[in-house]
Amino acid sequence: MKTEFSGSTGKKGAVLLLILVVLLWAFGDSCAEENRATVARCFDGDTVKLMDRRVVRLAGIDTPELAHGETAEQFYARQSKKDLEGLVAGQKVLLEEASVGEKDRYGRIISDLRLPDGQSVSDLMVRQGSAYFYPHGDLLPALQERLLKLQREAINERAGLWEELLRSPVAAENYIGNRESLRFFPLDCAHAQKIKPRNRVYFGTLMDAFLAGFAPARVCPFWPKAR
Repeated sequence: MKTEFSGSTGKKGAVLLLILVVLLWAFGDSCAEENRATVARCFDGDTVKLMDRRVVRLAGIDTPELAHGETAEQFYARQSKKDLEGLVAGQKVLLEEASVGEKDRYGRIISDLRLPDGQSVSDLMVRQGSAYFYPHGDLLPALQERLLKLQREAINERAGLWEELLRSPVAAENYIGNRESLRFFPLDCAHAQKIKPRNRVYFGTLMDAFLAGFAPARVCPFWPKAR
């Protein structure tokens, strides 16, 4: 009886193990497919809608604002959108993890989108000067380091938006940054005066702020308007 019982238990264990393997394979395959989708449209230079209706915010980047409501269109906004469309329109992309939190406060998925050849869309947008690095505490450190390096290369080569932006009057202004948020403001911005003294960083030019890895705060906008 003891031998029969052991054999029966062994058979049951083998069957259960086989079922578990099949379930894990099926679940893994389903998850892998869920992380792939075709891009249906681009809202602007950093946000896309997928064919399955999900909305994705490209991790670690920001772009100039298109016109909405009473807000005027910013310099290079249309070109940023056009550049993103050229990269992802109709492409089947991979949604790669990029943040501690899966979604932002607007319900958009935060992802480091990958093209079929494996290239990061965020990388390409920053490297060609179509977007700028937008640091955030929830983003993976390796992603942020990579994007800042690419931004410095784009600035040095005056790629994309940098050529005209760094020749505009705002480029010679002084700015103040917040070490805690990694955002910077024009010196005359009321919100800048609320930064705690220990967190203040002063930049002599606009380029200094971008090279240091700070991004423009959305309050007190200084970005040139589209012509």
